[in-house]
Amino acid sequence: MREPRTAQSGTTEHTRRLIAPTFSPDGEAGIFAASIAVSLVFIFAGRPATGLSVLSAAEFAAIVVPGCVVAVLLCGRLFHRLSFVGGVILVFSAINGVVIFAHLVQLHLFGELQNPQDLLIRRMLFANFLVAFMLRQSTMRHRLRVRKAAEQTAKIQALQSRIRPHFLFNSMNVIASLIPVNPDKAEQVVEDLSELFRASLQRAGTFVRISEELDLCQRYLHIESLRLGERLRVQWQVETAPAAAEMPLLILQPLLENAIYHGIQPLPEGGTIRVEVYFTDDTMIARITNPLMQEAPAKLVDGDGSQGRPRPPTKGNHIAIDNIRQRLDMVYGESAKLVTKQGSDRFQAELWCPTVPKII
Repeated sequence: MREPRTAQSGTTEHTRRLIAPTFSPDGEAGIFAASIAVSLVFIFAGRPATGLSVLSAAEFAAIVVPGCVVAVLLCGRLFHRLSFVGGVILVFSAINGVVIFAHLVQLHLFGELQNPQDLLIRRMLFANFLVAFMLRQSTMRHRLRVRKAAEQTAKIQALQSRIRPHFLFNSMNVIASLIPVNPDKAEQVVEDLSELFRASLQRAGTFVRISEELDLCQRYLHIESLRLGERLRVQWQVETAPAAAEMPLLILQPLLENAIYHGIQPLPEGGTIRVEVYFTDDTMIARITNPLMQEAPAKLVDGDGSQGRPRPPTKGNHIAIDNIRQRLDMVYGESAKLVTKQGSDRFQAELWCPTVPKII
């Protein structure tokens, strides 16, 4: 089976930035704008102390502000390629270079300045102070982004890797019962179970082809069919997925597990799970329908859900549904949804999921 791929943001190293060149909310556009405003205030409000006219202050501002903007944006593109110390040295050197250049241009092109050396030192001290403040704020924001990304990755991993203990226990019983009578089938169950566990231990945020997710679903249903026998029946109505269509790993399988645990197991006669998957534009729509039993007969209280021993229904256990909704929200936001409908004897889960992976 092809190795699944992972999303590039919340699951990999978060790129350290100085300033996002696109001024996205994820960057430090606010810090940048505030720094420019403070610089202009310093240049014009400090005129009396430096003996500059309004025109002279405007001349310097017209050179230094655009120069610093270009310097910071260029440094921002190189910042993540250097060590942190190297990046800091680069930024300070670039800004001081721009300040010195603007000061010399003003001195030689626009006339004499009063105390030019003192003025240059004052300008460089202010520029260094402002750069130090900006770098500190940028570093703090980067650390916050990294921490949030790590927390989100851990949460997705916990949701993705959750396998019910009762499923593992029942699968071991199936394997043990098959070994003496049908070792080939027991070997197939072991392979199916190992693929499911391999998937559950994949890196958080893993995307797979939709056909691979459906293959995991079939492996899971094969194991459960050996335990439940004729009580479990499955109807498939699946369209061929687009070649490049992908989805988060282990999104559909928990819905099938939920359908068996809450729908098929409590019914003495079992029932049919209907699986429908079809595609529209860039969206996959998966609908899973299972029967329900409203009340459990007293004689089923000690059942374990296996063939001939139905398990009574549990009340309000929708952990799988909530987990999937949380994962969809973290990966796709409002672009994906999971809608459930419950009737008197039917439960239906309908999943809407983009077929193009969202980079979070």
